Amino acid sequence: MTNNSTEPDTARSAPARICLAGEDLDWLGGSSLQAAIDLRIRCALTLAPRPSGFEVRASGTLTGRASSADVWTPADEAWADLARLAVTFHHDRDDDRWPSRLDIVSAIPPGAGLASSAALCVATLAISADWAVPGEPIDAGLVVERELAGRDVGPMDYVPCTAGGVVRVFCHEGRIESVGQLEWPSDLAIVVVDTRRTRDTSEVIRWKRARSQAGDPAIAAYVRRTTEVVETLGALLADEAPDPVAIGEALDRAQSTLREDMGVSDDVTDGCIEALKRQGALGAKITGTGKGGCVFGVFPGSGAAVAVGALVAEGFAATLTEVSKAGVCPG
Repeated sequence: MTNNSTEPDTARSAPARICLAGEDLDWLGGSSLQAAIDLRIRCALTLAPRPSGFEVRASGTLTGRASSADVWTPADEAWADLARLAVTFHHDRDDDRWPSRLDIVSAIPPGAGLASSAALCVATLAISADWAVPGEPIDAGLVVERELAGRDVGPMDYVPCTAGGVVRVFCHEGRIESVGQLEWPSDLAIVVVDTRRTRDTSEVIRWKRARSQAGDPAIAAYVRRTTEVVETLGALLADEAPDPVAIGEALDRAQSTLREDMGVSDDVTDGCIEALKRQGALGAKITGTGKGGCVFGVFPGSGAAVAVGALVAEGFAATLTEVSKAGVCPG
């Protein structure tokens, strides 16, 4: 770092993620399968000797504005507050230089099931910390989101945003017990469709928790059925030559229990999934807590770009992406 520059001193980026199977099993108990994808959020920090304030500037889909940088509006204040909490978490107020501005460019829409808040926390926390232990950014991110920002979030999103790739995350009582790495087939493309319906993730999770605490049998059915899918899909991805059709079928089964047992799908979401299947998806499902947000489908690589073109022509917000092996990284 230079001593007096007002240019961005450091920058870090972190990937979004999709949940292949196992939404909510981080707090219900069990394993989930997560994949980092190559939609990223980049945060650049500027330090100044004695700044009079701290400005957060953002552009891209995180703010709903995809053009030039713009100071966040009051409607974006929750995200600005989260960024401030994360970027100052490790910073000593006695330092000669203090954060004066954070510039964010994001390809991750907020509240869409792609772990935008985890990616934001991971990227900003990484600016001012050198992690000695892999679990440190996860622990720090959860303190920022849960304790400081008061958001009801689980820990599993932080693993792919930090480590990249495809991970199997086992949780017990809201804590990560183990993490395993898996491989994604190189010839299997991912297409994400945004339903364009945002929601408060914490609010949806609280609704689910209340049902679980009341002994809703549908929640127990969801845990049983989605655990079976996680086991099946995990075994497929551990195979040297995984069957793409079988992977698609497993994703369809995961969507079935999200719709029938967890009750987080609706006509709009179902319509997006049907469109993906109509264009050749081998399987498709919600990612994240549901009740809006994003869905994704998997395609043989050769047909994915054509499918995206057709979906966009139909008016869907479709994006072709792939698994990102890079987690949080410089630049």
